[in-house]
Amino acid sequence: MKNINVILEPSALRKSDRQQPKRVVATLFTALLLTACSEPKAPEPLLRPVRAAVVQYQQTATTARYSGEIRVRHESPLAFQVGGKLLKRLVDVGSTVQRGQVLAILDQQDVKLEEAGASAQLAAAQAELEQARKDVTHLANLREKDLTSQAALERRQDQLSAAEARVSAARASQGSSSRKSGYAELRADHAGVITAVNAEPGQIVSAGQAIVRLAQTLEKEVVISVPENRLQDLLAASAIRVNLWANPERFYAGKLREVSPGVDEVLRTYTVKVTVLDADAAVGMGMTATVHVQKNEPQPVAWLPLTALTQENGQPAVWVFDAATGSVAPRTVTLAGYNDDNAKVLAGVADGEQVVTAGVHKLLVGQKVRLLEVKP
Repeated sequence: MKNINVILEPSALRKSDRQQPKRVVATLFTALLLTACSEPKAPEPLLRPVRAAVVQYQQTATTARYSGEIRVRHESPLAFQVGGKLLKRLVDVGSTVQRGQVLAILDQQDVKLEEAGASAQLAAAQAELEQARKDVTHLANLREKDLTSQAALERRQDQLSAAEARVSAARASQGSSSRKSGYAELRADHAGVITAVNAEPGQIVSAGQAIVRLAQTLEKEVVISVPENRLQDLLAASAIRVNLWANPERFYAGKLREVSPGVDEVLRTYTVKVTVLDADAAVGMGMTATVHVQKNEPQPVAWLPLTALTQENGQPAVWVFDAATGSVAPRTVTLAGYNDDNAKVLAGVADGEQVVTAGVHKLLVGQKVRLLEVKP
């Protein structure tokens, strides 16, 4: 209790204490009472305010993204089976064609002359064959009358066999020449889109020289490059999705089709082809696409903000809030990785516990705190 200083009014001091004893006593009692009532109390200790998050273990998946280009799976060069002068080209790059459609035509003048020559050779061989048959018949009659030798008859029979062979050869040559007339027209063997043109009208082309390239549009795929350290994750992917840079909101199902057996010597990456299973007309050749490779985590994990992490004896740790005592204590945890904002926790804290996410570097063991916010 503090010392009490009582100041009496001057008028009171001038009066005799014997005359007014009751008033002086009353004044002293009132002063003591007021002084006792105004004495301050000891301040209560302030609780440090903190924010916390609830630990929730979930089965999660990591996603890796790779940029690539849309291509078709089947693309083949088309060429004439015979050589000659290119008379007409009926398609350009980007032309859509149907199966059996004529794409280019050769000058057929040389082909027609060759066909006429083959027909003439066949006619000559047939005439020789007819004459050889007559000679054999004539000698056979003479042999029956013993007017010629057996050797002469056999020589005529051999000439007949040779004439028959020449007719067969001439007929085959004439058939080949007739088919070459059809080879003068280059036709599409399947429906698709022309992706390249390699010859112009008036050009002399040889047999087998590529004139156009035809791509089938039924199967489309994305060609990407995958680093060495990500190849196994790709092979073990639980799901693959594809979206276009032109329409990032639309996702298509993907399927791993091919992985190159060797690595690129410069980039040190593997070339991977992913088939777009449900591609529609919006998926065009040459478009930029992103392949999303999703891999499930082997065990449930809890994502906690990076601000919740601290260190305990050189190990990563968090501060766990005890709701029963209102205090906090550090606990070491096992981490499996990070992203830009969160840490992936495998063990160390239990599901449903509250972890401090702000102000962790100013806490003490057993310190009582006050929760401002608890995020799920």
